[in-house]
Amino acid sequence: MDIKGLGAVADETAGIELLESPAMEEPLELAVNSLGGSVRSWHLAKLQHRPGAGATGIYSVDVAFADRPNRTEYVCITSSNVPECGLPMVRLQKEGINLTAWLYPADPVLAGLPAACDPAAVAAAAFGGGTADLHMVNYRPLRRAVLTAAQGQNRVFIKVVRPDRAQALLRRHRMLIEAGIPAPEALPGPGAGVAILREAAGTPLAQALMDDGAQDLDPQTLVSLLRRLPEDVLGLSRRPAWAERAADYAKAAAAVLPGEQDRIFRLAESVRNLLSTTDAGPLVPTHGDFYEANILVDGGRITGLLDVDSLGPGHLVDDLACFIGHVAVLPAVHSAYVHVPEAMERFLRAFDTEVDPAGLRGRAAGVALSLIAGAKTAGGSWEADALQRLQAAEELAAQADQLSAARR
Repeated sequence: MDIKGLGAVADETAGIELLESPAMEEPLELAVNSLGGSVRSWHLAKLQHRPGAGATGIYSVDVAFADRPNRTEYVCITSSNVPECGLPMVRLQKEGINLTAWLYPADPVLAGLPAACDPAAVAAAAFGGGTADLHMVNYRPLRRAVLTAAQGQNRVFIKVVRPDRAQALLRRHRMLIEAGIPAPEALPGPGAGVAILREAAGTPLAQALMDDGAQDLDPQTLVSLLRRLPEDVLGLSRRPAWAERAADYAKAAAAVLPGEQDRIFRLAESVRNLLSTTDAGPLVPTHGDFYEANILVDGGRITGLLDVDSLGPGHLVDDLACFIGHVAVLPAVHSAYVHVPEAMERFLRAFDTEVDPAGLRGRAAGVALSLIAGAKTAGGSWEADALQRLQAAEELAAQADQLSAARR
């Protein structure tokens, strides 16, 4: 890692530490003052870190008012660059770092988020009227949000993306459905950049892996699904594969595990070398984010393919590596994934007949590397999880190196 890279790691580490510090009281006060209130207490509820693009804290704030009951508000503070958008925001500098704060759900980039958080607006678009019970599944400030909306026994997912990406998202869903791929039906939602996704049937593959290593699922079924992706996908924009951004993810990992920087940068260099010396195969239609959380199953059948935002041209090896890299870190995520080592061997044996085995493991190591920074949570003990993810990535890279050396 060069001096510039080390400086970037130091900057990202400093930004994360600042967002976790008591210094956040000032921007939180400035944000809730716009409501006519003051901060009684606060805590960091969630921290999101984007490699090379700053970090964002989501803070739960108990706000006191002189003329009405106290209530809890959520405030986002980011070290990322935030465009002017006409929304009320607080901009300030702390410890040499530029910060921007705003009140949820008025995200400066996700213009449709307020509408997606409106029970009546969602119910009108999804169910034809009434109201809906909303639950936030995942909010990544400045990037995207996913909610569930329920009315009686009916449930849908609400996805919020940048307004300029909404039509592309709907197009991807239509493209897959027309090709017979089990993607959820997607409809325009109640705001700019909001899509309504019909609930797909099946059990998350993550659960099947936890239950028994997904023994009913033939690994070849996953390959067959990917090979059925329509040729039209080649006309979409291509996004870099996870392993191709190993250097960026190494910086993010080093920012949360500064004591392991040498190991992390060696790993990233190994991934880079493996990408340059192994065969990626031809350019084909790919999912782009193919892993257990985005796959629904019913026994040995795949019943749902989710999260198709990254659908586009790529290499089969990268979709399979995405799957292997995620499965490799599951034991770090939860101790109940006791069947994963055996399942990993089963999937690898099958995938090795489809793509370069060394390239598969090298790229899977890059995927596992990309997941290290995500182990860091607001509070709690997360270091063991992050270190276990690092070890899983190193083991994949070592296997790749051995396979590559054996054929030289």
